[in-house]
Amino acid sequence: MKRIIFLSTIYFLLTTVVNAQSVDILWQGDTYTPPFYQGKSLWSVQSKITFIAIPTSLGNPANLYYKWTRNGTVLGNNNGIGKNTIAFLGNILSQSQTIRVDIISGGNEISASASAIVTPTTPEVGVYENNPLYGFMFHNMVGENYNLKEPEITFTAFPYFFSTLTRANGAVVYEWRTNTGGLETRNSVTYRAPENAVGSSKVSLKASHKSQITQDARKDFLVEFGQ
Repeated sequence: MKRIIFLSTIYFLLTTVVNAQSVDILWQGDTYTPPFYQGKSLWSVQSKITFIAIPTSLGNPANLYYKWTRNGTVLGNNNGIGKNTIAFLGNILSQSQTIRVDIISGGNEISASASAIVTPTTPEVGVYENNPLYGFMFHNMVGENYNLKEPEITFTAFPYFFSTLTRANGAVVYEWRTNTGGLETRNSVTYRAPENAVGSSKVSLKASHKSQITQDARKDFLVEFGQ
């Protein structure tokens, strides 16, 4: 009896990993954000913004030729080998900006390109309780109402997206007002509730930059006591 053996063919699928050549643009505003802020510093009117090109699979970034354009205009002084960053200062009329970067090969061809559209944001000001035991209560920003449970409370203002390195270096001016007519100009203020009284008081805060006239923000909230 013959034994028949069937021959089978095994096919191997050969795959080749190809690293695509590309470039990404990252940006960040040169503005202030409070500690533990989850996000990047945004660009606001009259503030500085920085862009950086991040190439992938194009070789040493320092040896690449970068060509930058802003709103369709080639930024000649910012182009060249190793020039993977640009920065500029927004003016009082800053609008949306379109930034493009091209990686130019030795044959004067575009190896990769990317673009980003950025729009200036409006500065803000946040208010936090400065607790004598726990410090700044960053987990709980003061909203429209604050229920005062102790005889007194200290509030501290923290600017968002202002052109300043710190909140208290004098670049940002603060004005705290209440409906009783009081005025405080520090970045922190302490209020004491009247004894044996039930009611509320409106607090108005204005933060403004000394030299960048378009950078200002306001916040109003109600402090309720004796309830």
